[in-house]
Amino acid sequence: MTDQPDPEQGAEAKKIGNLGQRLLTALVAIPLLVFSFFFDPTNISFPCIAVAAIFFAGDEFVRMSLGVTPETKGRDRALGLRAVFGLVNAGVVIGNTLYGTQTAMAPLLAAGAIALAIAVLLRKRELADAGRHLAVVLGGLVYVPMLACVWPLLKKELGPEWLFLAVALAFSSDTGAYFAGRAFGKRKLYEAVSPKKTVEGSIGGLLGGVAAMVGMGTFWLAKDIPILHAVILGVVGSMLGQAGDLVESMIKRTFGVKDSGNILPGHGGMLDRVDALLFVAPLVYYYARLVL
Repeated sequence: MTDQPDPEQGAEAKKIGNLGQRLLTALVAIPLLVFSFFFDPTNISFPCIAVAAIFFAGDEFVRMSLGVTPETKGRDRALGLRAVFGLVNAGVVIGNTLYGTQTAMAPLLAAGAIALAIAVLLRKRELADAGRHLAVVLGGLVYVPMLACVWPLLKKELGPEWLFLAVALAFSSDTGAYFAGRAFGKRKLYEAVSPKKTVEGSIGGLLGGVAAMVGMGTFWLAKDIPILHAVILGVVGSMLGQAGDLVESMIKRTFGVKDSGNILPGHGGMLDRVDALLFVAPLVYYYARLVL
């Protein structure tokens, strides 16, 4: 009699393999990010990383929204629209990096919206769905590049420590929520959108955000942040980061996908990794510019 494979053993092996991929990706990505944050004398590497990350995150959003899956890529009729969207994304980020949001944001978004509208208009074979496709690309223009264009500005205008703090706030909140949820999670936070997230995990995320802003901010990299401000930033930033995570989960659930992509082995898509940072980075940037 032939032995049947044990499903539990298969699932465990898959989980271990996935963890190995996650660690390997982190071992490559973290040193690259640290170098681009603090040690690159040219200040070119991080804007290039930001443009690439935003390009892929935006493309993943459009692909999900238009129903382009790995099975349909070979007959992807949205390739031209995706290309225009990617160029517009890159243009918004590069323009804002060079000239600042006060000067460049409005004209670049206006030009991008016009370019995308014309690109949709010229797709004659897709006119039946043109209104929906226009809504997708205009929504994506606001959701990804408009929110993310402050990433390079955090370093350029405020210093690498502020860029590091924005990233630390987003990921410390995510890490705190993950471990608190695994250890204490019982009550569902928003089961209709993300069944695994819990209230206890959310509280752990708030604590992680506060720890990041107080410990890495007030007591280390940005000592001019008052401790009360650091606590408020940690709480509000964590809430925004968790909202960003839930928003992306909502989008994926709407379109029936597990991950936004597969560009990062073990981590899924680029949008899966930066969903919280999209909401957190503008808070940190505009706090430093307008309040501090």
